[in-house]
Amino acid sequence: PFVLAVVSHDGTCLQYASTQLRSDIEVVLAAVKNAPASLQYGLGGLNQNHECLKASGLWDQDRQEYSRTAKAILSVKFSLAEKSTPYATDFALAMKNNEYFQHFDTYNPNAWEKDSCDPDFTNINHKCRGTL
Repeated sequence: PFVLAVVSHDGTCLQYASTQLRSDIEVVLAAVKNAPASLQYGLGGLNQNHECLKASGLWDQDRQEYSRTAKAILSVKFSLAEKSTPYATDFALAMKNNEYFQHFDTYNPNAWEKDSCDPDFTNINHKCRGTL
């Protein structure tokens, strides 16, 4: 209960919790509701857990219709790994909360949006990946 109260007040404290607590979905959810970037400290797959991603605000609760037909594509390297910086997470959240950009469907090529009509898209030699 003590750690739960602490991360509910300051989600970034999740990084100092024990491995067992960082693997507890209740503790991680409390942390990400307060500090979305703290999701990177969730263990046991919780940093990619749908419920945790939704609670952090990184993943839309439901697919929605956007007022703009154009899509925004983030090309910032996104990672929820423990040693990554929170820059991409903060940027993705800023896009969702921005008065102008929130009207665009934003494609964020990370763990939960890897779909493509071309199965070879993730191949580094794919024609759409640019040239050296």
